[in-house]
Amino acid sequence: MTTTDTIDRLPPEGRRLLAEIASLPAPDLDVYAVAASTATPTREAKKWLEEFTAQHLLEHTADVAARGVVYAIHPEVADRAQALNDSPGARTAVLQRYLGFLTTTAYEAARLLTPHHRVLEHTSRPEPAEPVRFATKHVALTWLEAVAPALRPAVTAATKHGDYAAATCVTHAAWPLFLYTRSRALWIPSHRQGLAAAERWGNTTAIREMLVMLAGGLRDIREYDEAITCLQRACTLAEGNLEAVAQADSGIGACLHADARYVEAMPYLTAAASRYEQIGHARGQALALILVGSARARLGDPVAGVPVLQEACTLLSRLTESDPLNVARALAYLGEAHSLAGTHDLAATTLVHALERFRFLRVPYWTAHTMEFLGQAALRVGQHDAAMDWYSTSLAQYTELASSHDTDRLRRRLDSATRL
Repeated sequence: MTTTDTIDRLPPEGRRLLAEIASLPAPDLDVYAVAASTATPTREAKKWLEEFTAQHLLEHTADVAARGVVYAIHPEVADRAQALNDSPGARTAVLQRYLGFLTTTAYEAARLLTPHHRVLEHTSRPEPAEPVRFATKHVALTWLEAVAPALRPAVTAATKHGDYAAATCVTHAAWPLFLYTRSRALWIPSHRQGLAAAERWGNTTAIREMLVMLAGGLRDIREYDEAITCLQRACTLAEGNLEAVAQADSGIGACLHADARYVEAMPYLTAAASRYEQIGHARGQALALILVGSARARLGDPVAGVPVLQEACTLLSRLTESDPLNVARALAYLGEAHSLAGTHDLAATTLVHALERFRFLRVPYWTAHTMEFLGQAALRVGQHDAAMDWYSTSLAQYTELASSHDTDRLRRRLDSATRL
């Protein structure tokens, strides 16, 4: 029996559902996405997906903890099925529901992973009738990682349909994916797309958010000047909003800190910390203080840097909505400051504590970076073999991340340590 015959023998409901599935700009499918996009109850959608698979119209490609069974539609089936739906209005409704599902579910993941992350609202976003809920942070992150290949096609489709608000919100909602995985291949192009959509939407808050998020990715690939330009523009758009100005100043300071321009970074970071304190934003204050303390330590005054970092740790520990990733970052920098101050045992204990937290959170970049700190700390007290072990393990982690700048630095450290 041909594909056309198989499709033609489906009942009307089956043909409708298959046509709507075929119209989705998705590299793969799961029952939750299909149910939300086609306005079909989940139980009914599952039955149809199993039926389509049995008839070789779909292929079962994987089982993912956060998504369940994942399917792909055969190309020839997609071509034939799409021809069944000649209503542009119906296809638009399916796309809008799909974008709404991605956005709502990504924001639900963000609620667990980055509870401080703003939610961008737009009135036309459809909400899924049966929203996905995540039991743990790990499951939420697994879902984001699994749907990452769907993000750019979704944004492209939304932009093509003129739904710039949806295109912006899909990108914005996925922020924890970039924060936790630091996926360079996806971060920059996704946020350039998101920024272009936000500008066409004309929402100032959305434009500012996209600029700040794009700057974070640019900083990560050492494009500091462009990142600072983005943040300066975000500051201009802040229009007297102290929190937004503080966010931009903190971001500029972070770029300068990452470029080892610590003296230049300090005015921005201290101004940001002061503004955040003025408006009672303890988390923002703590994030700025982390880099203030680190800058002081690296400028040769670790004794002054340690209490600043301890204050940042205290502020983060008192937050109503926990921020475990930045608590671990504060500990890593505090451990480095203790090492620079000559208190090796305290440094080692603090850094190992940070490393354990990063491993638990599944944050590979910071896991590698903390192991690098441990290698430096060991070398400062003459523990050559321990330093070599930490550097080697850190290098292996950076290599997995395909981070050439970091791997080059670690190889230089290993070469230098070998010659001691």
